Amino acid sequence: MEAIEERMNEEVILSDYERERGKPMPSKNHSKLQIRIGSELLRLYEDQYDVLSELSLEAPNPSYVPDLCLFPAEPSNWREDEVKVSEVPLTVIEIISPSQTDTELTEKSKAYFAAGVKSYWLVQPVLRTIFVLLPTGDELVFHNNLLTDPTNGVSIDLRKVFR
Repeated sequence: MEAIEERMNEEVILSDYERERGKPMPSKNHSKLQIRIGSELLRLYEDQYDVLSELSLEAPNPSYVPDLCLFPAEPSNWREDEVKVSEVPLTVIEIISPSQTDTELTEKSKAYFAAGVKSYWLVQPVLRTIFVLLPTGDELVFHNNLLTDPTNGVSIDLRKVFR
């Protein structure tokens, strides 16, 4: 009990990364999953969707920086860039870091849905599970099988993602 009280009373010092992005520093497993999910989506859907990582979004307000997000594919313009994107992604993908809670991230889903996001993937590394949350309040659960998002037609094999 004393150890818990000590941890609660400790001053939480955030890194520059955490302050700038409003989220915890990612871990090794978080990093693996982010690249594997992004790679699978790109491999299968690069002509249909742009898969972007760590992108600052203007909406919702306050803005967030999701781990990954899916937009309809558009031609790249390498001469002009955007620091904050005003378009709302079709899908937001968040991977739970060791210092985050699923409650914290499901709360974020409400703001994303209010901004117009069609699906929100909540990736739970410890359980090797991805929850697809929908604006209707429905949630789909995928573990060691084929994940299919009904809002965008995307399907990825979770055995490849969690290998």
